[in-house]
Amino acid sequence: MTRRLIAVFSVLIIVFSAGCQLKEEGVENERDIAMNIIDSNSNIKSIALQAEEFTLQDVVDKPFGKALVIGQLGEVRAFKEGYFNAKGDSIGYVDKDGDEIKDVAGVIIDPPEGSITDSYYDIKKYIENENVMFLLLDGFGYHQYEYARENGFLPFLKNYEARKALSVYKPVTNAGLAAIITGTTPEENGIYSRKQRELKVDSIFKQALELNKSTAYIEGNIGIVNTEVQPVLNLDENKDGYTDDEVYKSIIKAIEDGNEFIFAHFHGIDDAAHSYGPLSDEAMERIKTIDSYIEGIVPIWDGVVIISADHGVHSAEDGGDHGEFRYEDLIVPYIIINRGSNVE
Repeated sequence: MTRRLIAVFSVLIIVFSAGCQLKEEGVENERDIAMNIIDSNSNIKSIALQAEEFTLQDVVDKPFGKALVIGQLGEVRAFKEGYFNAKGDSIGYVDKDGDEIKDVAGVIIDPPEGSITDSYYDIKKYIENENVMFLLLDGFGYHQYEYARENGFLPFLKNYEARKALSVYKPVTNAGLAAIITGTTPEENGIYSRKQRELKVDSIFKQALELNKSTAYIEGNIGIVNTEVQPVLNLDENKDGYTDDEVYKSIIKAIEDGNEFIFAHFHGIDDAAHSYGPLSDEAMERIKTIDSYIEGIVPIWDGVVIISADHGVHSAEDGGDHGEFRYEDLIVPYIIINRGSNVE
C-alpha cells in the first residue's frame, strides 16, 4: 500500500470516528448531528449518528426527573424507559410500550411546567366571563426577557411575574402561532414549519365566535396562518422599519370599538434580533418600545392580558436566528396580567 493510500485511509477513519462520537457542550448545526439535548437554561450536548443503541441515561451526565422527546415533525412524547438508535440519516426513539418517533429533533430534560399551548386554554377559561387580550411578542425568548429585565429595558413588564414556557419544534412563527391559537402540537394541528398555513383543527377564534364575542385579530403586514377570522393587516406606514407602532394604533382602535377579544402580534423584536442579535442594543431598544406600548394598553383594557412568544432567538454570525433545537429558541416567557379577575 502506498504512502498516499495509507494517508487517505487514515483520514477516512478519523472522519468516520468523529461522526460517531458525542458532541459535548452546546448545539451544533452540522447535518451529521441528529439529536440535541437541552434543559430550560442551557444547551447540554448534541448526539451524532452512531450504530449502537443507547438510552438517555447513557448520554446525560446529570440526574433529571421528567424529560420530553420531540420529533422533527413536532411530535412530543413524555420520556419513558426506552432506547435511541440510528435509522438511516436520523436517530429514532422507541419506548417500552412500543411508541416510536422515527426522526428525533431533540430531548429536553426537566422542561418548564408551562407551554405556549396553555394560551389556548387560558384564553378559553377567561373569555366566557370577561374580556381577553393576547399579545404575541414574536421572537422574544426567556433569555432575552431576563436580559432586558435586568438591564432596564422592561420598566413596565418587570412588575409582573413571567414563568417559563416551552415552545414547539420547529420554533418558527407559523408553528408557534398555530400552537398558541389551537392548544395543540404541530403533530396534531399540522403546522410544523414556515411552509404550512392551513390548520387541521379549530382555533381559539372559532371559540370566541361561538360565544358571540366581538373579535379583532391584529397582525403585521402579512397573515401567517389561516384562521376563522380575517386579520387586520398593518403596513409600515411611517417607514421606520417596523410595524409595531401601527399594530399598537390598531389595538387602541380595537379597544375603542368595544372588542371583547383582541389577539395582536408584534413582530419587531424578532426583526431586530435577526438583524442585530437577540441581546443587541437594537433588540433591547425594540423590547423597551413594545414594553411602553403594553404600558399604554393595560390601563385602558377592561379585562385580562396574556403575553407570550412564539419562539426565541439565538445568536448567529450575522445577527440572530431561530428554528433549531436550542433552549434559546424553545424557552419563552409567559405573563398573565389579571387585574381584578373573578376567574380562578
